[in-house]
Amino acid sequence: MGATGRAIGQVIRSYRGRRDMTQEQLASRAGLAPTSIVRLESGEIERPRISTLTKVADALEVDPQKLTSFVIQNPAGIPEPVEAGGGGIFTAVYQRDGEWWLGFVEELPGANAQERTLKEARESLREAVSDVLEANRELTRTEFEGLEVVREPLRA
Repeated sequence: MGATGRAIGQVIRSYRGRRDMTQEQLASRAGLAPTSIVRLESGEIERPRISTLTKVADALEVDPQKLTSFVIQNPAGIPEPVEAGGGGIFTAVYQRDGEWWLGFVEELPGANAQERTLKEARESLREAVSDVLEANRELTRTEFEGLEVVREPLRA
């Protein structure tokens, strides 16, 4: 677990405490699964989706930026663009589980979503795919920094 996820979790827990809400109450108001709130507050989710943070902020009646205002951006203060390119086509699988729609991508471990409606699950899964790809690219850049490498598109 990284420092960013833990810090976001602490901020959420703090606002929830000020509102005298349980995790279950926050989950219900945000339209999320209680396990999502537990994972957010514990810092298990290092890079929460913007849509998730917006739902939590709305449920807590705070500006969504308050949940991440501590996150340091690049030197220019502009968030880095998300690189979702590559043109790859993935297989999304959606499953109804009680009141929830669960979604995952067969070809990309770690890309998953859980939402109340199929439409929301589709949106969240697209964000998750973008987040996983971005995180993998950043890990690769960091690992090979300073080394001679060749980066090129690969068509399967």
